[in-house]
Amino acid sequence: MPKSPHILLATGNCQKVRSNLTYILDSAAISAIDTEIANNVQGLFNLGMDHYNFACSIPQKEWRQRISRLYYGAYNIARSIKLAHEGYYSTETSEHKKITELPVDLPNCPLYKNNLSNLRDDRNLADYDHTVIVNDLVLTPNEAMELVTQFIADAKTFLAGKGIKI
Repeated sequence: MPKSPHILLATGNCQKVRSNLTYILDSAAISAIDTEIANNVQGLFNLGMDHYNFACSIPQKEWRQRISRLYYGAYNIARSIKLAHEGYYSTETSEHKKITELPVDLPNCPLYKNNLSNLRDDRNLADYDHTVIVNDLVLTPNEAMELVTQFIADAKTFLAGKGIKI
């Protein structure tokens, strides 16, 4: 969690704060807020990429760790999209249930609404159920890798459309 004072801690939605402040701050101050929001979108995206890159380095036989890291990569990239799209930021554990709440104009959104939920379920199995074998997963580790790889590409396109350079 960021340390106070921080734009992400001002409210659950920094875009609303920005919008309300446009009536009292000059354009330079609003631009500084926009830059800070964009920097945090990039930071969340980069955190997702750290998890993804680590997943790519894990041997295939270590499917539990690979599924877990792929999920956390997708989860943080989804958080970056939500922050860029609507200004929403939270670190509550209940946010994991909202991984599929993505903007409809995200490329391939229906694909992600279906499969990111499956990836979350698979991550829960991989992380917490000692009786699970790889064949019990909804997505194979290779399918999960393909899903997250495509999600990253589509997220980059979406964020570029919002003026955010990744």
